[in-house]
Amino acid sequence: MLDAGYGTGNKLVINTKSDLNGGTGLTTTFVRSAADKISAVLKASSSVCGVGVEATTDGSGTIKAKATKGDLVPGVKLTIDTSLVGGAKIADIATPKVTADYKAGDVAASASVAGSTLDASGTYTLGDVCVGAATTYDSSSGTLGDPSIAASYAMGNSAFTAVMNGLSADDVSATASHAVSDELSVAGTFTSKDSAFSVGAAYTIDSDSSVKAKINSDGLLNVGYARKLSAGASVNAGLEVDTNNMDSRKLGVSATLSC
Repeated sequence: MLDAGYGTGNKLVINTKSDLNGGTGLTTTFVRSAADKISAVLKASSSVCGVGVEATTDGSGTIKAKATKGDLVPGVKLTIDTSLVGGAKIADIATPKVTADYKAGDVAASASVAGSTLDASGTYTLGDVCVGAATTYDSSSGTLGDPSIAASYAMGNSAFTAVMNGLSADDVSATASHAVSDELSVAGTFTSKDSAFSVGAAYTIDSDSSVKAKINSDGLLNVGYARKLSAGASVNAGLEVDTNNMDSRKLGVSATLSC
């Protein structure tokens, strides 16, 4: 509620599907970043021999590629992704990042390796309570990153989450949310490191449209509106206003078409 749905970018997303290779998904995104500048991003996704493959390219010629294989062993999904900057040689391709995700019952874990860096995280769920931890390790220097610890608790229509970044306890964030009714939800978050906070609410107007709003301690007010026009078309609008300077405003509209 406090994160997604407030975008002020102007863009058009077109989703199509071809019969190539038994069904290849194509997503073309046009982004208007200035009055006289429109850029495009093309993404293609398919499956080859049980392996999901995805490739993305933008106007600069940068290519990003990802391959995913689920149930390599029971409960494990393996993902490999890399990229090549536009105009660069094949020899300059980015170091591949290999990620293994594991899920079995109430336990979930993830480990990613890119070069000498290992990122690892895990969660355990017991009823309405979920606890987790994450850290990094650099094999080139032999250093272990400061871990992050998180916990969440769901109680009926309310949910609470707390995250501590590092063991010094000087960077703690807490979030609380509550469903007032089927149509209205409210939420708030606070971060101790910079004493920042944000509060917001989301309201479902009808089955096809919704609106949300939030304001933070810096005085930034965001409003987001989403509407489903048809089975294959939707539109989103976002407004950002700096309440300290009412002349500072951002407004964006994005549309998604699927055919």
